[in-house]
Amino acid sequence: MSKKKEITINTRVDETIHRQMHEKAATYFGGNMSALVRCASLKYSEEASTSELATTNNPQLIALISTAIKKIEKIGVNHNQAVKCINEKMKMSPLAFTPNDLLPFSQFGGDLKTIQEMLRYLYEILKS
Repeated sequence: MSKKKEITINTRVDETIHRQMHEKAATYFGGNMSALVRCASLKYSEEASTSELATTNNPQLIALISTAIKKIEKIGVNHNQAVKCINEKMKMSPLAFTPNDLLPFSQFGGDLKTIQEMLRYLYEILKS
C-alpha cells in the first residue's frame, strides 16, 4: 500500500513550458504531471547536468560525433553491398569465389581505425 501524498508544491511556468511539460507527461507518464515532476526532480544529478551542458555547448564534440556516426553508417552500407555481391556470385557458381572478393573488407579497416581514433579522442574529452 502506497503512502498518502499530503504535501502540495506549486510551481509557476509560462505557457510554453507548461505545454512542453504536458506533452512529456502525456508521452511518458500517461498524462500524470505529478509523476513527471517527481521523476525529473528525483532522477536529477548535478554530474549529468554538467556533462550534458559540456556536449551541447561544444560544437567540436557534436561535429566529431556526427562524423563518426556517418562513417559507421557508411561502413555498414559498404559491408552489406560487398556481402550481397559475394552471395550473388556464390549462387551463380560456388567455385567462382576468389580472394579478390574479400578485398573490400580490407578497405574497411582504414575507416574503422579512423573511427576508433575519433572515439578515443571523444572519450578523452568527455573524461576530462
